[in-house]
Amino acid sequence: MNTFVRRALAVSVAGVCLTAVGTFTVPAAVAAIQQAQLDATAQSFELSSSWATAAAVLEPERDAFGVTEFSLVQWPVGAATTISSGFGYRSCAGCSSFHTGVDFTPGEGTPIEAVADGVVVDSTVADGSWGVHLSIQHDIDGVVFITSYAHMQTGSMSLQIGDTVSRGDVIGRVGSTGQSNGAHLHFTVQTADRTFINPLPWLTAHVNIAD
Repeated sequence: MNTFVRRALAVSVAGVCLTAVGTFTVPAAVAAIQQAQLDATAQSFELSSSWATAAAVLEPERDAFGVTEFSLVQWPVGAATTISSGFGYRSCAGCSSFHTGVDFTPGEGTPIEAVADGVVVDSTVADGSWGVHLSIQHDIDGVVFITSYAHMQTGSMSLQIGDTVSRGDVIGRVGSTGQSNGAHLHFTVQTADRTFINPLPWLTAHVNIAD
């Protein structure tokens, strides 16, 4: 039986008995009732505390992480494409002593795709070294990079400075225009200040889309 109920019942029974024998006193009854009220208040407080504790336990925890956006990046040609010349210093007849990119050789006419979303910042139909080429500026996870695609087939590139491109758009085809000894894609990566960096580690670090 509830403690408060037992105490209240005891008080009531005691009151009846005392009245019957003529020994009931008003102060004693008041004190008993006041004590019963205090006990009830304490019990009510304990119950409220128990509910508060249970509610705290049952309250679902909120996620401890935020949503992170990241740029989608892919290879300009198939990831398994042969590379005929790497980045950096080299010695060969009729070629530059410092190779600013890597040369992919997927075959004449192979589609070349933009590695990420961006804006065209250089578009040259032909010149003496890179031939038909294109440069695109990208914002990759908050960092600016510029990728270039050179020696493309004549007539395969029609983009102009200021045009926007999306990752995977075909921007030209592999050719041998400019200073070239055979069909290949000369692919470069530059930082925002136009410093050339090795494209292979960059691609390895950023590519997150399979062929």
